Amino acid sequence: MTPTRIIHAFAALALALVAVAAPAAATAAPVSSVRPSVSEDVDDFSYASWDAVYEVGLDDEGRALMHVTETLVARFPDQDQNRGIVRGLPTTYEGAGIDTRILSVKDEQGADVPYETDEDDGLLFVLTGNDDFVQGLTTYVIEYEMRDVILAAGASRGSRGEGSATPAVDEFYWDLLPLDSTQPIERFRADIVFDAAMSARLVGATSCYSGVSGSTDTCDLRGPAVDGGIATFRVDSGERPAGDGVTVAIGFEPGTVAQPSARTPNPVTDTVPLVAAIGAAVLSVGSCATVWSFQRRRRRASGIIVAQYDVPDAMPPLLAAAIVPGAKDAIPSEIVHLAVRGTLRIEEGGSPENPRLRRIAGARIPDHLDVEALDALFLKANDGGVVDVPSASEAFAGRMTALVQSGKNAAVSRGLTTRARSRAAVIVQWFAIVLAVIGLGISVWGVASGRLSAIPALVAISFGVFLVIIASLYSFTKHTVLTPEGARQFEYLQGVKEFIRVADADRLRMLQSYSGAERRQDGSADVIHVYERLLPYAMLFGMEKEWGDVLEQAYLREQRGPGWIGDPNTPYLGVYLSTFTASSHAASTYTSPSAGTSSSSGGSFGGGFSGGGGGGGFSGGR
Repeated sequence: MTPTRIIHAFAALALALVAVAAPAAATAAPVSSVRPSVSEDVDDFSYASWDAVYEVGLDDEGRALMHVTETLVARFPDQDQNRGIVRGLPTTYEGAGIDTRILSVKDEQGADVPYETDEDDGLLFVLTGNDDFVQGLTTYVIEYEMRDVILAAGASRGSRGEGSATPAVDEFYWDLLPLDSTQPIERFRADIVFDAAMSARLVGATSCYSGVSGSTDTCDLRGPAVDGGIATFRVDSGERPAGDGVTVAIGFEPGTVAQPSARTPNPVTDTVPLVAAIGAAVLSVGSCATVWSFQRRRRRASGIIVAQYDVPDAMPPLLAAAIVPGAKDAIPSEIVHLAVRGTLRIEEGGSPENPRLRRIAGARIPDHLDVEALDALFLKANDGGVVDVPSASEAFAGRMTALVQSGKNAAVSRGLTTRARSRAAVIVQWFAIVLAVIGLGISVWGVASGRLSAIPALVAISFGVFLVIIASLYSFTKHTVLTPEGARQFEYLQGVKEFIRVADADRLRMLQSYSGAERRQDGSADVIHVYERLLPYAMLFGMEKEWGDVLEQAYLREQRGPGWIGDPNTPYLGVYLSTFTASSHAASTYTSPSAGTSSSSGGSFGGGFSGGGGGGGFSGGR
């Protein structure tokens, strides 16, 4: 299997695993007012009364089980507007599903009322009625059950942390009314009844909050009234405007209720994926660093850099740019190279941003890449041998891009570069993939099993998987590296860079050496000749301004100007070169323009608010 297929398979596996977890992750969505679509006017009614009885006890596992009976008397208008009501009940609470089940919907006589259910965005909707319209006072008795409605001490994601003055208690913290309802209530009453086992463990801490969501206004919670060991609390009131909530908080001794596994810390599903995500990311970065190190090692031949003051004819700037990492401005460098070699002259064009190039007939062209460059600059149909470098031309930019690619192709055909893959990087990246798959699998398993606390770990490992995929594409790919011969030529060019970098006195000393005297015997004139030949390579190294200043001083000493520029008296050669480089580079790279949630526990000791608990849900018309 090729590396590309391996990467595609890994990406497909990651997407499949996340898709498996998606249904479970959806249960973590916060309670909201999302519900089946209805017309706006069906919500225009009120409740004559809203009565509810909450019976809370412990099941055989010691977990909280709540049976609720809501008696809702709707006052519909005397016209064909409503077919019933819609009651939305939460399906999750503080990181765990609460197994919301509808037991029945009846009228005041105990007769069954037709209904259907729908689930969306963390709410189970009960849609009562059928196609028949209902008018006036209509009673709905809805019975349902929920589990795990009590939070254990420290189980919530709230403000009661270490060092808090609020005692740790198990707590029933519940919204008794839907806070986003648009129906006012004429009378409200709720009884909260705890079985004998729970009643015996009450700590006496209770609170009641009323008002819009976030309100800290208190209300009267009466009780407990104890009968046969069963404690009952009651809260009631007269009229309540639409959206006005009632939230109660009742505390129990720590350890009263057992919690679902989703609320119990699990280092395997909650921590291991995070560690795997970090480890996979570190390994992926390491594999990329291994590729970079591999490329650097392939640039080393002898490891000794000797200053060089000439460049062979077989190494034009187009070829040098293909073996020097980060080489700058290959096209401007090639143009200046052709100019100092006497094959063309750079003249002032219509504006400083548009230099003019004039071809000089009869000059020796040292390399085939130079021939290609001249043909690309001066199209064969252009008999005049003069061309203005355009400021914006797709055709010109396309020819220059092809020219740069010709330099890269020549580097391959001449045995200077090749494409290779770092085996060490591949091995490191395989470890990253294995680690990411393990972390993703554990995280998906945790979320799919209902452990919503594993969702942050799933998010983290998903980012880790994305990084691993990107790094795999880079690490498994063959990269352009130097051959042994290419490394020798690279070190030679580094010697040229060293010659350009050193002080002028050091350069002159090199030129007066025995080997230098053999090659250059005409004094300062030939020093200028050497300096001019190196100018295109100084541009590749990003040193054109500094080297232009050196050439300018040499011209002043010789009392002559650059013959390869149309105006030999051009002042400030370094500045001129910087301007020419910028304009040529811009022309060669031109492209055309393009066209409501539950909060922490702790409310039983104060500090809570209306809408801060579980429950609530939604109410509307159908």
